[in-house]
Amino acid sequence: MPNPFHDSAQTLLASLDDAVAEQLKSAAQRSSRYAAGIELTIQEVIGLALVARHIAATDGLSTAESNGMRALLSHYGVPPVAQDQLMAIDLSSANDEHVSELVPAGSAKAMYLVNGVATIAARDGLSDEELERISEIGASVGLSQAMTDALTAEAEAAILASIRGDGAMLDKLDKLRDALFRLAPSESAS
Repeated sequence: MPNPFHDSAQTLLASLDDAVAEQLKSAAQRSSRYAAGIELTIQEVIGLALVARHIAATDGLSTAESNGMRALLSHYGVPPVAQDQLMAIDLSSANDEHVSELVPAGSAKAMYLVNGVATIAARDGLSDEELERISEIGASVGLSQAMTDALTAEAEAAILASIRGDGAMLDKLDKLRDALFRLAPSESAS
């Protein structure tokens, strides 16, 4: 069955020249290992970014959320032209089953996905609709409601600390997020 997140990531990568694609692959592995202690492929990063955009758009994609997406993509070295392509991808056929196909159930990658989705959506505050969608996504990737709530709360706190320029709090929240990711069962940590 086609998966709009995975298929769009593959199409986007195929449109890039080999040097840029290779640079993105290295950046994705390096950045995800640093951010979450797990290693993501560039296909996974783009797929997860598309999920984040899809969920953040639940109540309309705001300028803050769009800027957050672009900042995330820039962090992974995605060039502006590829960012434009990614932001223009039609995800109207996407559903929760497509999301659950992207990561192992209950894994650190599932936690990374939920936390990333919540972080992007929280850039303009989380609406009730976004909170409901994040809960649904958490359940679809095998996370308990308590874990989804904890990852969402960490994301909201990180956005507030970032807005306030509170580097010390961001450092503490990084440690909290790392501890949450380590709660993934070891056999599903990837």
